Amino acid sequence: MTIQIQKRLLRTVLATSLLLGGPVYAQEGLPVEPTPTAALPPTLFSASWTATLGIDTAAEEPGEDVLLLRNRLDLDLQHPVSETLRVHLAGRLAHRASVGHEKGSYTPAFTSKGPDFGARYDTVADLREANLRTTWGPLALTVGREVVRWGALELQSPFAVVCPMDFSQGLAGVLAAPDEPPLLPATMLRLEAPLGPGQLDALFLPFFEQHRFSPFATDAALVRPGLGPELPAVLATQLRGMDVRLDRSLSESLILALAPPSATPLDGSLGLRWSTHLGQADVALTALWVWDRMPELHLDPDLALLLGRSYAAGFDATKLVALVADPTFAAAAQRAKGKNWKDLARATWQRRAVVGGELQWELAEGWILRSDVAWSDQKVLLDTQFQPVLSGMLQAGAGLEHGVGSGVTLLGELTWDWAYDAPSDRTLLMTARHNVRVSGGALARLGEAEAWTLQLLGFYGISLHDWALAPRLAYQFAERWRAGLGAVLQGGPGNTLGGMLAHDDQVLLEVRRSW
Repeated sequence: MTIQIQKRLLRTVLATSLLLGGPVYAQEGLPVEPTPTAALPPTLFSASWTATLGIDTAAEEPGEDVLLLRNRLDLDLQHPVSETLRVHLAGRLAHRASVGHEKGSYTPAFTSKGPDFGARYDTVADLREANLRTTWGPLALTVGREVVRWGALELQSPFAVVCPMDFSQGLAGVLAAPDEPPLLPATMLRLEAPLGPGQLDALFLPFFEQHRFSPFATDAALVRPGLGPELPAVLATQLRGMDVRLDRSLSESLILALAPPSATPLDGSLGLRWSTHLGQADVALTALWVWDRMPELHLDPDLALLLGRSYAAGFDATKLVALVADPTFAAAAQRAKGKNWKDLARATWQRRAVVGGELQWELAEGWILRSDVAWSDQKVLLDTQFQPVLSGMLQAGAGLEHGVGSGVTLLGELTWDWAYDAPSDRTLLMTARHNVRVSGGALARLGEAEAWTLQLLGFYGISLHDWALAPRLAYQFAERWRAGLGAVLQGGPGNTLGGMLAHDDQVLLEVRRSW
């Protein structure tokens, strides 16, 4: 019997540093073959508008956001064309505006230097679902754009690498809305069919699609003061002052400059998942042949020295001044000036084979055990000197979910990632050779008609000693209106995910209207 889960608790990702992707809405099972006289199901349409105001409590330099406004409109349409054919369309229109602050104060930096008045903003339209699903008896074929999640673990599954992720909003954007995962859609051909005592789910992704990231603007930027060649603090501050629209265009141009795999079926990816039921347990075997969306970067030695020394200096102004005055650093910067930018960095994109198994087991009433074990022949990592490290990867994790009555759900997970080919004498960037992390959360519905919702989500890196915590309280104050108040707090050493984003602590106010 398939395990019935009271609530898919926390639809988000805490393994951002691993570039693994994240969970999304649970996928539908195979539809029951309709009888000749069955009536068509109704057309389903839903929509929601969400406005979020973020107030940064830890901004330290002018390029960081103090005020952030996000508006998101989601539309979803499911229309049955016939008894065996269904159309699914889902779109998202997202608008983001952010304002930095004046140097030396926390006053928002509204200026009169143009129509933006000092704000950075962008608007992105995503066609998240656009597919046709047809059935022939027990077979189902889906063609088009879709979001797929595999893996039993809710928070950090090693199998959630099928679709790309949106890293452009950092942990604050991800943890602020646990019911809105940052996974991006991908174009695919999907076949679901019975096979023996179980079911086969086969995917073919004909196009390589990259993660979405922000290299310069916003608090989730990859380039920040202390990172970047030649006077990094000055350069990074100037770059982070650019308009976010240009920033997003530049991120796409950077990917093209790194010569990614071609967008043709010859460079497509494959995925196979076979699942079955064994008593009170659901088990699955998964195999993936996909591209690692982090390329193996080969940097010029001078550029690598500049980046590595800058990263070590971090945000410390004294260290930055000493760094610029260092003769070795100055000589490397001078040599880098005379080199062609195309010779400073080149990228090699690698395939990954991922195989493993999943388990969901109802131990007792209200108790569910989840576990994933996966092996990958290689994973692209970087060390703190920005040199590539190509290593095989063993990943294992276990989680326990417990429902208390009808209104409270608790979830905890422990994961271990072992980059067993990585040299023990090299420090990896934002991860470790043995990376152990514990994460968890709680969801409680309170009050009359369960109008109040309390959520708590967080993680602690046992190996890296970084952490993040995101409490959230929401109230359904009308039939289709909801208001929420939350916060995102994070911290840790500099060479960690939580430490890198520690300056991005936010208090968040949200209003949501659904139709």
